[in-house]
Amino acid sequence: MEQYQGKKILVVGLGLQGGGVGIAKFFAELGAKVTVTDKKTQERLFSSIQALKDYPITFHLGHHQLKDFIEADSIFKGPSVPWTLPEIIEAEKRHIPVEMELSFFTSNFPGKIIGITGTRGKSTITHLIYKLLKQSGFSIYLGGGLPGISTINYLKTLGKKDWVVMELSSWALSGFHRKKISPHIAVFTNFYPDHLNYYKNIDDYLFDKKAIYQYQKENDYLVVNKTLLHYINIMKSEVKIFLKEDFSYQLKYLRGEHNLENAAAALQVARILKIDEKRAINIISNFKGLPYRQEIIGEKNNVIFVNDTTSTTPIATIKAIDSFGDKKIILILGGNSKNLPTDTLIKRLIKVKKVILLAGSFTDQILDTLRVSYLDKLSNKVYDNLEEAVNEAYRLAKETKGSCVLFSPGATSFAMFNNEFHRGDEFNRIVKEIINL
Repeated sequence: MEQYQGKKILVVGLGLQGGGVGIAKFFAELGAKVTVTDKKTQERLFSSIQALKDYPITFHLGHHQLKDFIEADSIFKGPSVPWTLPEIIEAEKRHIPVEMELSFFTSNFPGKIIGITGTRGKSTITHLIYKLLKQSGFSIYLGGGLPGISTINYLKTLGKKDWVVMELSSWALSGFHRKKISPHIAVFTNFYPDHLNYYKNIDDYLFDKKAIYQYQKENDYLVVNKTLLHYINIMKSEVKIFLKEDFSYQLKYLRGEHNLENAAAALQVARILKIDEKRAINIISNFKGLPYRQEIIGEKNNVIFVNDTTSTTPIATIKAIDSFGDKKIILILGGNSKNLPTDTLIKRLIKVKKVILLAGSFTDQILDTLRVSYLDKLSNKVYDNLEEAVNEAYRLAKETKGSCVLFSPGATSFAMFNNEFHRGDEFNRIVKEIINL
């Protein structure tokens, strides 16, 4: 990495979840001249800027300057920054390399990588496989698109005997296509429409996902949901399929059929790595799940509160409704749209008792249909204040035994919050206040 000393590195997209901060630190510590550019303002990015205050880094915020791009030696683009950004296109015309963190890491890491992609459940199965390997004696580290983790910094400390398990979004995988690389073990969990506010169509979204396996070699493995086999082509690696029926054991803490699929995929990884089967089943069965994903936050007056803020798609809300089908559900729904199909979700709302709506373009998109089909289930108004919405949901839930306040918005958070985790933290704060009253 000595070749980056004194070089001009441009980080495009600082963000708030640690990725941009990690890249900036990494190259600053190598002695590179680092500039960070982001269309967000200094106020929005305050926490990330504070994390870099001890480094000699130049910030150009609120807009991009073409000069930064065409004078850089290398550019590192954040996952949500489009390849079609005019400044990126101009830099590439001048043969300035444009990198992404996770593909750069993968092409330089001497150890083994397990990559996980899918529309739903990436974070859960990434942590599940991490725990499985960690408790089985592997030198394993968490990486990829998980909040607060800087994968690139592992290049300083990890070696050939180490493993990294990475959550890989379609955006991150676009960088893998450009480098024509795939992880040693690829796990492809499921595929549903998503990010159609970013991609032109579902085929473009699927194309990026396919980088998880497309460049694998003969000694690599693809662990894939059997329902996705018709998407798979150009294979050199060994294919291992899974279905939820393959895990016929009880999950002590996780609900829903989708988590049985996650468990079955993890079990296939255990078999590839020759982990003792009984040990693997025990570890998987006792996995407690992750915050913000169908997480039971607490209970009061026989009402349970469930935080599913990472539900940013209609299919995610459908899974949550199914998982808590034994309860009378007061659903908090809504936010900004990703231009995804909504018909199946709207039909599934027949299973919920009440729907509390949050403001945003997704809510605007479905509101007329909901008023026709479910007027008696809808809140009297669309809430632009989460605290008011949660309190109304709790008021309604108290009226019925066996109720559940399910916060599964089915849409992005950007109408009201920085991201889905900010939204989830606010929900938790409100619920704790209710419980402590």
